[in-house]
Amino acid sequence: MTGSFATRLFRIVITLAGCYNLAFGIWVALWPLQFFEICGIASPRYPSIWACVGMVVGIYGFLYWHAAWKPESGRPIIAIGLLGKLLGPIGMFISVSDEWPRRLAMLNVYNDLIWWLPFTLFLLRGTSFAKRLETLAPWGCAGLHALGIAAIGLVLRPGTLTESDPLQRAMYIAEYSTRWSLGWSIWMLSALSLVAFYAWWGARLAAPLVGTVGVMLAAAGCVFDLSGESVSVLILVEQSLPALKDLTLWDPAAFQWYERVATLLTAGAANGLYTLGGIVLMLWTVDLPRPVRAAMWGTWIAGAGMTLAAVFDQVAGMVATTTVLFPLLIAWTVWMGCRWKPE
Repeated sequence: MTGSFATRLFRIVITLAGCYNLAFGIWVALWPLQFFEICGIASPRYPSIWACVGMVVGIYGFLYWHAAWKPESGRPIIAIGLLGKLLGPIGMFISVSDEWPRRLAMLNVYNDLIWWLPFTLFLLRGTSFAKRLETLAPWGCAGLHALGIAAIGLVLRPGTLTESDPLQRAMYIAEYSTRWSLGWSIWMLSALSLVAFYAWWGARLAAPLVGTVGVMLAAAGCVFDLSGESVSVLILVEQSLPALKDLTLWDPAAFQWYERVATLLTAGAANGLYTLGGIVLMLWTVDLPRPVRAAMWGTWIAGAGMTLAAVFDQVAGMVATTTVLFPLLIAWTVWMGCRWKPE
């Protein structure tokens, strides 16, 4: 979290935040009704107010660029930005109603959620707490993935594709929407912890540019992962509720389409990028014992298999690769936390 490697990562991410804010501001200012059309809700009576919101968000982009240019003086800017990114989802949650459906919160994934980790770490860097947090990166990654596996077995499984009947999946999600959302929230934290662990790993390589590539591949994967898991939490729950309340209003085709989107985002794109990032980091790690390197290769092969299974919609393949990938990932991540001493 300190040093030139961390500074490079923060600069890249904060620059991307500036680009995103500016692009979002231009989009909303020029096409203020498009967001509401995409989400399928009534347009506001005064779209110019929404356009003004876009302009305010866009202006933050220039501030983030300044913080990326001079990170030593960027803490106030990032602190205010993070505060807004915490308050935004709270306001959205309070506003959810029949007129303001859950799916609108997908906007918070890109405006807010994906920036929580880097903005928080940027503000913590250089503190004693940050040093302690850094040592916990492998343990946090392993622990959260273990919790995620438990969540699949104990909470999520009846609502996943392992249940062959779409109606049964929808009814389970609708009836147990809170536990379903909490289960996927664990996987969101797991995704963030994997990026943090890759950054911990990349900072210890002799080739910092290679480490940067590996971490940024994982960060891109995390964006896809959080997107897919948010589809499961927000849109699939919304699509499932009619199955429990009034079956005649339930649209099985739409429900299964969103299931497919979530699968392609998480098991497909995200997992593929995590695998590529991990391979990059492993290939430039020269001090790994053969059994550990073999376990890593097993993880990457299973990861590639999961991506292919997701693309070709092979549920059995996704289940099989899951049983191989995550135990191996947890095992060698724990080993790195305990025993790995970079040369």
